[in-house]
Amino acid sequence: MQSKEARDVRRTFKPLREVWMNVGIERIDTHKGRTVKALLDSGATGMSMSRSLAEKGEYKLIKLNQPI
Repeated sequence: MQSKEARDVRRTFKPLREVWMNVGIERIDTHKGRTVKALLDSGATGMSMSRSLAEKGEYKLIKLNQPI
């Protein structure tokens, strides 16, 4: 029989339900916007985007003191 911890870790790799939605993002300097497909995470404590999306949209990347 597997331990409870092993089951919990494995479960995170196979979500039972995913919620995707279209969201609008906008550059605050140029007000240029676009719509992107985003995965809704109801347990999130912040917002983030992939590096590739940031680079495609020419968003300014800032190195964090504490990487996420």
